Amino acid sequence: MSKYLRYLRAVLWGFIGLGGRRADADQRVGQAGVIPTIVIALVLALLLVAGLIALARFVAGG
Repeated sequence: MSKYLRYLRAVLWGFIGLGGRRADADQRVGQAGVIPTIVIALVLALLLVAGLIALARFVAGG
């Protein structure tokens, strides 16, 4: 599995609990580097916020 996919799974598990069992998540977090994990988390958080804003504008009709 790709190194960045492992980071993504670790971040997704931290955000919403996706990505497997708790023991597997602990192992992924232990293997992940700090800087790539933070970058991926920030990108996912920005995408989530942008998606929520787009959804709100769509629902509001604007």
